[in-house]
Amino acid sequence: MAEGADGGESLGWRGWVLVAGLVVALVLAPWSLILLTEFQAGVSALGLGYRNTYLVVPLLPALGLGLLAVWAAVANRRND
Repeated sequence: MAEGADGGESLGWRGWVLVAGLVVALVLAPWSLILLTEFQAGVSALGLGYRNTYLVVPLLPALGLGLLAVWAAVANRRND
């Protein structure tokens, strides 16, 4: 990791990608579920029922976080 101006470690661009992934998973996905009731007709057009939608919508950011975690771990091992 790169040294920061205060002697500590800086986050770097990989760290900011992980932070962005967390924001999407912890803020954007729950708000999409809250706003889902307004877009229920559009969701029904996709062929998903109400229950299935509440199962799939949080699953997508969770898979993304898993991929980000693997990517970060592999990238960190390469740097060591």
